[in-house]
Amino acid sequence: MKIAALLDPVLRIYLRYKHRRKRADGILLVSSRGPAEMVFLSAVLSRFMRLGGLDETVTLLCRPDAAGMSFLFPRLLKLRRLEFRRLDELEYRWQAFTELHAQHYRMIVSLDYVREHDQDEALILAADPAETAGMVPPPYKRNYHQRLEESEKVFDILFDSGPLRQDKILRWSKFADEILDDRQQPALALLPDSQLPAAEHLNANVIVFFPFSGIKQRQIPADIWRQMAEAVPESWKILVAGHRNDFDRNPEFMILMSQPNVTMETSGFERLASILMGARMAVGVDTAGLHLAVLLGIPTLCLASAAYAGAGVPYDEMVAPDNVQFVYVPMDCQGCLGRCKFPLENGMYKCVAEIDTSGVIDYIRASTGGGVL
Repeated sequence: MKIAALLDPVLRIYLRYKHRRKRADGILLVSSRGPAEMVFLSAVLSRFMRLGGLDETVTLLCRPDAAGMSFLFPRLLKLRRLEFRRLDELEYRWQAFTELHAQHYRMIVSLDYVREHDQDEALILAADPAETAGMVPPPYKRNYHQRLEESEKVFDILFDSGPLRQDKILRWSKFADEILDDRQQPALALLPDSQLPAAEHLNANVIVFFPFSGIKQRQIPADIWRQMAEAVPESWKILVAGHRNDFDRNPEFMILMSQPNVTMETSGFERLASILMGARMAVGVDTAGLHLAVLLGIPTLCLASAAYAGAGVPYDEMVAPDNVQFVYVPMDCQGCLGRCKFPLENGMYKCVAEIDTSGVIDYIRASTGGGVL
């Protein structure tokens, strides 16, 4: 435990004597995850908004980078940004905890299945709302009973959301069912028309590539992406989307830029969403931008790792929309969550290396109406 966390009891004693609103009011939703998680969460946030009563504010506490997806959220949802990693800094921790305590929320709901007791759970304890709700932590073998006991001390409602390997949207839907006491059919992973951004048209047929992943073992080699690009007609525009750091960390992908119809796209998520709305197709690995394309209703092809089958991709059939197709190789060991027992093949997980990329190239050629052979 960090020194800052060891001093939490002192802070809680101090907060008892701090002034705050007498009447608890407002809902705080807490998520410490990144942009990709926010894409999935946006599909179910409207349900959690219903926790707020008449004239009651609902706020999402999230990381600054995750807030970049806020254009997907319900219009009435307020945002509060917090750098969770800085909670190990005593001054930042005390300031954040003191400000949240002063708000005196009626209810705080943790939307994270995986949590850190010394960070987000400690934050909820310090905020001291009238009511709290969270999900039973994942059943890891190490220290599971300790984690369960810690969570039981934090949450008034501790919901068992089911197995470790489970579609995120289904998990949140069941959680919403529980705390709202209102069972509903899970919604498809699509945004309602009212939340779709305006399309940005680039005066050409556009296909967007998402070749980069935060887990490099899920990436397809640059030469395969070059072949995919060559399968697209020269009259089409190909955007290779990612953060500038992605191109710095993967310089071999600059080979794609040698084609005259290929452009690097490093805009933020909000402009990327508008570009996607004007695109004909998106192809990529399991990453935030690719899932954004799915929720926007764009025809999407996802080249997925079987390592995350049942826990992210492919989506569960109850929530998977018709505009997405997943290409992955089923394996006996699928769902390992990255704990691969096989040697890497050309830097890839075995299940990624075995994807039929020639079939993907043929599919892109057929979908775009031609290409350079």
